[in-house]
Amino acid sequence: MGESAIRTLTAENDAPVRSTVLVVDDEETFHDVISRFLQGHRIISAYNGWDAREALEHHHVDVVLLDLNLPDVPGMRILEQIQADGGDVEVIVVTAHSELSNAVEAVKKGAFDFLAKTYESYQQIDEHIMRALQNRRRKRQQIEAASRQAWVLDAFDLLEHSESAQLRDVVRLSEQVAATPLTVLIEGESGTGKEILARYLHTHSNRGKEPFVAINLTAVPDTLLESHLFGHVKGAFTGAERNHVGKFEQADGGTLFLDEIGELDASAQAKLLRVLQEREVERLGAREASPVDVRVIAATNKALEDEVRAGRFREDLFYRLNVVRLPMPPLRHRREDMGALVALLASKHAAIMRRQTLRFSHDAMVALLDYDWPGNICELENLIMRLVAVNPGKTIVTDDIPTEYCLSSLNKLSEQVAHQSLRSDGKVAKEDRLYFLARDQFERYLVRLMVRRFGGDRKHAARELGVSLSTIKEKLRDRGEPELPDAS
Repeated sequence: MGESAIRTLTAENDAPVRSTVLVVDDEETFHDVISRFLQGHRIISAYNGWDAREALEHHHVDVVLLDLNLPDVPGMRILEQIQADGGDVEVIVVTAHSELSNAVEAVKKGAFDFLAKTYESYQQIDEHIMRALQNRRRKRQQIEAASRQAWVLDAFDLLEHSESAQLRDVVRLSEQVAATPLTVLIEGESGTGKEILARYLHTHSNRGKEPFVAINLTAVPDTLLESHLFGHVKGAFTGAERNHVGKFEQADGGTLFLDEIGELDASAQAKLLRVLQEREVERLGAREASPVDVRVIAATNKALEDEVRAGRFREDLFYRLNVVRLPMPPLRHRREDMGALVALLASKHAAIMRRQTLRFSHDAMVALLDYDWPGNICELENLIMRLVAVNPGKTIVTDDIPTEYCLSSLNKLSEQVAHQSLRSDGKVAKEDRLYFLARDQFERYLVRLMVRRFGGDRKHAARELGVSLSTIKEKLRDRGEPELPDAS
């Protein structure tokens, strides 16, 4: 990229940068004028189409101010390339009055707006930029909403076609009780997909077209929890300036999902029990209760029986909730679904980030399968999000996966090496080609992991492994991946 042809200006006095604007125009004067009217923005100046393409490739850009008359390529072609790339960039075309028809055509092709090259228009340029940013936020929200909806439907499909016998049993029972008014308690570790199962129950019930309202009880401060659940009237407490409808009334006719029910304090437990018994809710500060028709689905990552025995959870509330119990298995107990989950999550976040989706090599999938996933699907999703962000469109190999996710696979490989390299008399058969291939693969894998763990510091990795620096260099130099012969 020609540094002499590209200029970058940032906000002065360490002020926060509101956006990055790429200004594409071959007139130096235009760049100088625009920079005076765009205080608080980071400005990248490009003077031709080639430099514009380079800037878009090497810099994060929010908005492009694009002149259609460039010396090397038509500005319309730059616009078409931006649209084809699917980047999260808004384009404002700048043009002379005589070229107004071209500007209108550019808007039809995806430009957000056009701006005449007049001093009056320059005075409004900041307003145009801010409107473009608002439009981008709107599009992001639409994409994320559509992606979330698609994710829920795909997750339902995965539930129905799970390869896990444990999960199939849970889904079968869910389908049997979905159409009933019974209260359901979903148990499972954090991140196992309890809310997805609750949504599945709601969708397949006769309330499916009514509201599904979810609340994570740990995310609301104790002082505000009762107001969130039951609502309040104006003046009920300091700061209650208007009436507030609680989650129960919001879910009237539909389903209320209470996540982490085991975290409710004693006061909220008592009031929840009354709502379940009486089928009516009383807002804080109100003089009378209002009837509600709500199907309650609760979820917990705690053993509520233990909480009852410890005196932290009301026994009568437990029995009210525990009409139907659905245990969601942890991810380590449903490894059969890992491939489908990885593909689903990679597709979901590629759509949200507007990136190309990922592919996973055989070795990378083996590493993911061997890991125990204490954070379950949530932990897997966080990893996939990271991989999508930094490796768009790439085939993921083990080197792309953080070290901690590969250690289980490494330990199993070590055991395989030991098992396949022993003769019947218990001695290592060093003349056996299998031994050398397996050992070499294991050692190179271990060296790569350790070097990466220490941020590329080969000396540190050598000390940790107890080998010489030359050994580290040798193992890193040979990047081939020999295939191990079948153990049989």
